[in-house]
Amino acid sequence: MENELQLQPIQPKKKRWIWLWIPILLLTGFFGLFFFKTSFTVSQMMNWDEETQALPFAGSLPDKDPDRINILLLGFRGTGQDDTGDLLTDAIILISIKKSTGQIALVSVPRDLYVQIPGLDGKKKINFAYAHAGLDFSKAVISHILDIHIDHAAAGNFKALEETVNELGGISIYLDKPFEESFQWAKEGLEEEKYWFKKEIQGEEKWVFYVPVGQNALDGKTALYYARSRFSTNDFDRMHRQQQILTAVKDKALSLGVLTNPIKIYNLLDILGKNIRTDMDLDDIKELISLASDLDTREIIKKSFDTNPEGLLYQTFINDEYVLLPVGDNFDKIQEQVKNIFK
Repeated sequence: MENELQLQPIQPKKKRWIWLWIPILLLTGFFGLFFFKTSFTVSQMMNWDEETQALPFAGSLPDKDPDRINILLLGFRGTGQDDTGDLLTDAIILISIKKSTGQIALVSVPRDLYVQIPGLDGKKKINFAYAHAGLDFSKAVISHILDIHIDHAAAGNFKALEETVNELGGISIYLDKPFEESFQWAKEGLEEEKYWFKKEIQGEEKWVFYVPVGQNALDGKTALYYARSRFSTNDFDRMHRQQQILTAVKDKALSLGVLTNPIKIYNLLDILGKNIRTDMDLDDIKELISLASDLDTREIIKKSFDTNPEGLLYQTFINDEYVLLPVGDNFDKIQEQVKNIFK
């Protein structure tokens, strides 16, 4: 018995412990890779090719409100051909967050708003600012027009929206009345796709993009058509639909728990890095993420300026170009509504 006991090998303690270190090392490697990916994505988003522009206004821009974070979102077509027309911003949305209450507001600025673009003779539509001189310049122009401090800005092409929606597995929107675009996409429909049908218009058979009443599940491409359509309606209706799409993306992301899903975050970071440019650094993004749990995402305040009686804008033509101007020919009332949107 004594000899048998002596023949039994004794497992060294350090060999038993090594199996506990393997998952720890793998986990450390994963978070290291994740941190590297995050840092790389932020560096991609901050590395845009544009000339440094001087502050476009002689005076200083509005002071920062310590209880408020304002983020400007710009959406442009972006075909990759470096054409000025591809950089005109079809979507201009200010996201405003009140830190003390967690309230969120979306303010849409019409792309046809006719304003003075510094460095140019005369006025231009506000959607030309980004195409003219890039992100910082556009941010300063809109900050001046709205008379509000804009903390951060981000500009993205339409591919960013399409790929983000697809990564989330699609989004859901509810319509009280059907939406039909009979002209803008007349040659782009596909037989097998759900939201398209053929219709005879002015003696010619054309594709019509149609979203029915009720709950609708949209993939990235369909969401993009819905957000961009304006020929059969107008730009004001499109602004409302853009806000609806942003809200739907937010709802889907929260329902999936994206912020706690490292694979989803990794894939979304890849999409952002390729399609978004921003002035936010890693610390700015961390600050926004830290605020996320305190935000009231159920009741988002939405505001659009238009030509309705209370919309504070009127339409006219200047040199045969359709433009929008502020009622009273100054932006005082618009600036007041933006400043007091949480009151």
